[in-house]
Amino acid sequence: MRDETRANLAFLHRVFRRRRVWYWGAWGLLALTWIAGIALLALSGWFITATALAGAGLLATLDLYVPSGGIRTAAISRTLARYFERLVSHEAVLRSLADLRGHSFRGLAALPMARVRAYRSGDLQTRLTSDIDTLDGMPLRVVGPMVAAAISLVVTLVIAIWLAPWPAAAVLAVSGLATLAVSALLALAGQRRSHALVQARARERIGLFDYIGGLAELLAYDRARGHEASLRRENATYARQQRAQETFGVGSEQAVQAVVGASALLMLVLALGWYRDGTLSAPVAVLLPLMTLGLGEVLGSLPGAWWRAGESLKAAGRVQHLDAIGQAPAGAARPAPAGHAPVLQAHGLTIGFHRERPLLGPLDLAPARGRPLVISGTSGRGKSTLLDTLAGELPPLTGRIALGGDDLDRISADTRYRHLSYLPQGLQLPDTTLRDILEPRHTPLSDAALWEALEQVDLANAVRGTEEGLDYRIGEAGSYLSGGQRRRLALAAILLQDRPVVLLDEPFAGLDPRTLERVLSRIGPWLNQRQCLLVTHAPESLPRDWPRLDLGRPAPS
Repeated sequence: MRDETRANLAFLHRVFRRRRVWYWGAWGLLALTWIAGIALLALSGWFITATALAGAGLLATLDLYVPSGGIRTAAISRTLARYFERLVSHEAVLRSLADLRGHSFRGLAALPMARVRAYRSGDLQTRLTSDIDTLDGMPLRVVGPMVAAAISLVVTLVIAIWLAPWPAAAVLAVSGLATLAVSALLALAGQRRSHALVQARARERIGLFDYIGGLAELLAYDRARGHEASLRRENATYARQQRAQETFGVGSEQAVQAVVGASALLMLVLALGWYRDGTLSAPVAVLLPLMTLGLGEVLGSLPGAWWRAGESLKAAGRVQHLDAIGQAPAGAARPAPAGHAPVLQAHGLTIGFHRERPLLGPLDLAPARGRPLVISGTSGRGKSTLLDTLAGELPPLTGRIALGGDDLDRISADTRYRHLSYLPQGLQLPDTTLRDILEPRHTPLSDAALWEALEQVDLANAVRGTEEGLDYRIGEAGSYLSGGQRRRLALAAILLQDRPVVLLDEPFAGLDPRTLERVLSRIGPWLNQRQCLLVTHAPESLPRDWPRLDLGRPAPS
């Protein structure tokens, strides 16, 4: 457990250290806010007492301007410092979490699809959204209040040493140390509740995503009511954990306030004794206990901050797992394969998901450049799994896949996809414009080049029929396009990527014979310059001179 906590703390330090200047500025502003609040309370008590004594004729002189100016300064400083603290701290934390989300998404994008599929969609989305959002508690509600409380305690100690005998500073120091001790004990006691709260929230979110994502099927098979009951139970568990955590937090703050109240009472007794002895004036004797109470408002925030640390640490562990899997092991990333046009080859390849029940193999594959290899066979034989494996998205059960002479599993994803284009069966297009889909990430192209690619896949006329042209939005998952248009749009993007190895899974699905004939005639010269493997259920519709690999029927399980 200690090793896990240290690892999570180190991860949080990596996440937030890039904005450390901003965070220190925010914490300084928070300290200024609290110090101004303490000064406002203490000076107000001093001024009211001095004014009352002057009115009763017990105080010979009273300078109205200095204390009233101090009160105004403290009030304005507290307001401005609080405003800018919120502005700076939230700017810093939002930027930090945006950086983390981008890093996590890039890490996931670099993973083989098999490892991404190991996560349930609800779990993955929870880690990328609510778990990351929970991390803001560490700089905003844990570290910030601790730093600001320490600064405030030092300032009040200096004032106490300046205005009163040493026991006053001792009382403040003991009060601060006692508050820290009580906060630490309460935080440790709340760790388990914090962890349970994060786990309950994750289970509720996962259940909700599963329910919404599979609602049509649940209704069709009359299973919706059972899942709704399960979802209600998860929701009730999460609400119960949340109430328990909040109740514990309120009780913790009350315990600290009791410590501070006892300190303020002791300070009042001491101050009255010093006033009786003539050591202190009456206004200063009132100022000291009020300053102690103001410090109590500051220190009272520590238990709430510390038990929230458990939530952030637990969430950090869940997010850190995503961050870790997105990083290639040391030595795994290799430079680009030698040569301008590396060749993809497979030797003794066996594919599938269980070593005891392989889908296919062993196979030796070395398609010739310019002669697309047409792979066909009945459903379930492993055609799409074969392309997933050749693309590096699934590990082979046995055998070796090489790209340009290097083992595919030792080439980083970025390097691999600089030489290989893959159109998978499960096509997922983002809700963006045609231009964003077509244009390669690192190679800006002219509109003429984009239109030419659309012409090659027989989509140009359909796009010209829209008012937006290349800026037409395709909708979530490409919902504004037909199935055949979505696949041809992805094929046009692959044409523009211009990579030497191409893996195509049903690229011509949904096309009528005339459209297919036009597309094949237009992309034929492009295919003749590349090594291509093409999966189809209709091999008879493709040129007869292309070599075939018929995988036949699936083996019985």
